[in-house]
Amino acid sequence: MSRAIFIAVASVLLIACDCPSAPPSGAPSAVSGSTTPTASASTARPSLSATSPTAKGSGEAKEQPKREPYKGPTGTLSGTIRATGDPAPTVNHQYPKGCESAAGTYGKLFRTGQGGTLADALVAATNYDGYVPPKSDAVAITIRNCTYSARTVALTDGQHIEIRNLDPITSYLPYLDGARATATNVAVPRGSAVKLYSRGRQRYWLRDQMGRNFMVANVFHLPYSTTAVTGLDGRYRIEGLPVGEVKVSVMLPATKNLKHISRKVTIKAGDNTLDLEFGFDAAKDSP
Repeated sequence: MSRAIFIAVASVLLIACDCPSAPPSGAPSAVSGSTTPTASASTARPSLSATSPTAKGSGEAKEQPKREPYKGPTGTLSGTIRATGDPAPTVNHQYPKGCESAAGTYGKLFRTGQGGTLADALVAATNYDGYVPPKSDAVAITIRNCTYSARTVALTDGQHIEIRNLDPITSYLPYLDGARATATNVAVPRGSAVKLYSRGRQRYWLRDQMGRNFMVANVFHLPYSTTAVTGLDGRYRIEGLPVGEVKVSVMLPATKNLKHISRKVTIKAGDNTLDLEFGFDAAKDSP
């Protein structure tokens, strides 16, 4: 399946996409799994509604036409995502000397915290009226002890990734698999941030060129900014949502075929809460 996403433009913008569910040939295998939604969630597979913009020679995606930001009443949606079902299977990686602690991040198919909270899940709110611009032009990622600060990254039009190395000695060569790179970027110890640009709306993989094949983060360039990625506490928070009905989707890139759960929610001005459970069946959903 082609890495780029070319889906006919529809009025509904949703979270999952027809992008490949595994890395390119020769790369470390993408972890896989599945989801079993709660009774109140829908399992219909949505599509990412977008056409991929052409790329500049620098590797930066072509700038999208300016749109007028939504100026009506807004609400904030927050909550906790918990994993249910079978525990995450072990993923076997070879960790070089100095990178042993990275097993805590990459040693399982997916990460969970106390009480089954689910990490690295991509949460998106879509199907609202109006345009919500991103709050900044950069998505910040850090590296410490051979580990990216997240295994899932979401960005939208007008944004790029900035990677900062927090280690005191070790250097890294981060790159965006699927994007055009015109130079090798070195993330020196405690140095300036390395900037990486996508080629448009599709799926990518953030990797390291220094033989640390376990260092992989799934990157999604989406046509909307109303997204969040859960940490080990399973928490997410999406601000600036137009009031009214929205569709909330939760997707874990580690799962087979990017399975997800989704639910319609009415956003009111102020704070709104939605907690969801994300099921995993090891017998059916493991690679």
